[in-house]
Amino acid sequence: MKNIHAVTITLLILGSLLAGCGPVQTPVPTEIATNTPSPMPTETTAPTATLEPTATATLEPTATLEPTATETPEPVCNPNNTVLGSSDESIPGYLDIVSAASKLEGTKLTVVLTMREIPNEIAIDKDTLDKGYPEIAWGIDIDADNNEDTGGGNFMFGSGYGYDVALQAFNFKQGTERKGAIEKLFKNKTLVWKNKGDGNIRSGATGKITVDQTAKTITLTAMIPEVKPDSYLHFFTYYNNGKGEEATSDELCVR
Repeated sequence: MKNIHAVTITLLILGSLLAGCGPVQTPVPTEIATNTPSPMPTETTAPTATLEPTATATLEPTATLEPTATETPEPVCNPNNTVLGSSDESIPGYLDIVSAASKLEGTKLTVVLTMREIPNEIAIDKDTLDKGYPEIAWGIDIDADNNEDTGGGNFMFGSGYGYDVALQAFNFKQGTERKGAIEKLFKNKTLVWKNKGDGNIRSGATGKITVDQTAKTITLTAMIPEVKPDSYLHFFTYYNNGKGEEATSDELCVR
């Protein structure tokens, strides 16, 4: 019974305390959070810039360049080269050298003269020329040692200097006038001549002439021991019509 009274007294005390305090009040928050989203920032587009018209450049006309002068290279007048000539309508085509090509194989020298034209036949030993005079020739003067101080001029008409040897198909006026193809007329008139050093010349080995009318070439060939790769070559044609006229010639690598 003692414990029951104690519990009763305790409950009475708690009841008095609770009554004195009054009802328990739940605190009310002063601010109520809302979930209203913040407004998004508004981007203001800047006005498009107005482009000023670009200035149009007026191009000055370009200066006209003067053509640069090109020097014509000196011809290489040694064996195993080709030398170009120029057309000369004032002389017969079979005397007009368009080009001259040479080839040296050991002691064998071959020279190909390309002419402006080659007719079916020509005339030699013309009656207009006195006997013994040089009439016509195709040939090569050779400065074998490439020394201008030795040798002499062209054997036919004296052009140039320093030549020791010549290979030429030629004719000196001998008999009555006759006609024929060049190769046939000069088959036995192609020789090597040598300068004796005293102003005289003497004939040496026999050469060969070949004519190709289609290719317009006259080819001279001979064995010439004196010729070297650095020998100087002078290519020429010659024609003397007599009648008191000046002789005609065409020359490449003349000096």
